[in-house]
Amino acid sequence: MKRFQRPTALQLLLIFAGLLAAIYLTDLLVQRSKTIVLQLFVANDDANIFEAKTMEAELASVFSLGSDERIIIDDSLYVVLGSSDHYVESSLSKIYAYMAAKELDALIAPLNVVEHYAKGLPMFDYPTLLSNHPELLEHLAPYFHKGGMEKVYLLDLSQSRYKPSEPMYMVIPESIPRPQALIRFLEYLFDFY
Repeated sequence: MKRFQRPTALQLLLIFAGLLAAIYLTDLLVQRSKTIVLQLFVANDDANIFEAKTMEAELASVFSLGSDERIIIDDSLYVVLGSSDHYVESSLSKIYAYMAAKELDALIAPLNVVEHYAKGLPMFDYPTLLSNHPELLEHLAPYFHKGGMEKVYLLDLSQSRYKPSEPMYMVIPESIPRPQALIRFLEYLFDFY
């Protein structure tokens, strides 16, 4: 008769790590199967005003998300123009990649960062986005910022519901995949109901 051997600490650790990996992969597959309702990137938010988990929870209620839908907010990006830091370079590249892939609805960042993208990539101007929403356009007009550009591509968020202490702006890629969702987000952001 064979005697039962207790698993070693290493074996238990490997089993635990395997279970965690299985849970993570399962969650990843479930999340990837959900429809993205809105996707925002937040860069250089040192004060953590636009905190992803808080905003995602609030917006889930605002959008009345179903079990097969999700909102993605990435607040871990940090861009310093001219930096050779690997993390900064990857943040800069990620924003470019998502805009090029037509997956990003908007970028929230300090003025120098949003101007960098607005001057280097085609952007959607707010009057065009809101052409069918004249009341909202008028409500947001005091917060538009041209930034030396011909059209209004930048929106000052200092008077939004999050009231950042350091100026933060929003820019919209020309290839915005979900314009109606972004309009709903703007209504929520500036308490326009």
